[in-house]
Amino acid sequence: MVWIKNTEGKKDAMLTFALIAFGVVTLNILLSTVGKITIGTFSINFQAMQASAMTAYLGATFTAYVSRRWTDKKYNEDEDEAPSVIPSVSTEKSSDAKNKIRIDNG
Repeated sequence: MVWIKNTEGKKDAMLTFALIAFGVVTLNILLSTVGKITIGTFSINFQAMQASAMTAYLGATFTAYVSRRWTDKKYNEDEDEAPSVIPSVSTEKSSDAKNKIRIDNG
């Protein structure tokens, strides 16, 4: 499959799916404005999608794309190890112990 490249030059599946979703909804809106095409005895009708279906279709796709981009930005993929969600434990009383749990024995 051919993936569209994002602004960083990386192949991006979610961007590809988001653009396909946008194209499908846009094409449906344009074709539903025409309504009906008749050529000789051949006739084809186009019905509009419901607004709620279009919103759900586009909303879920674009939300997945944006949240994946946010995750990539927050946790740089170039780092060798994954970020820790568990805070460090320290017995030091220093002021630079941000995001650490300090154990005080006394």
